[in-house]
Amino acid sequence: MGISVKKVVAVSWLIATVVSSIAGIFLANINLLNLNLYFIGLKALPAAVMGGLDSIAGAMIGGVIIGVLENLAGGYLDHLFGGGVKEVAAFIILLLIMMIRPYGLFGTKEIERV
Repeated sequence: MGISVKKVVAVSWLIATVVSSIAGIFLANINLLNLNLYFIGLKALPAAVMGGLDSIAGAMIGGVIIGVLENLAGGYLDHLFGGGVKEVAAFIILLLIMMIRPYGLFGTKEIERV
């Protein structure tokens, strides 16, 4: 068809980098630039991967699921384990879901034919 796949992939990565950089700048202006800003990125990663990297709606639903499960874990399990469960709950749930569905909850399963 005359469309270079390598160029399309490169441009899509470029657009994603620019948009995420602009979002990071705006977020840093709201929350002030400090050393604890990495914590927001660590919370967004499990949500995006859980929902599926190719599904925007799935990433949003994954974010809601992660938020609800973190708060439930913090309320019900923190006192049983001595605290800190809320911070690792997202990653534990992510590992469990990745064992069952490696492409995320709403991601598309890629079939590679040779």
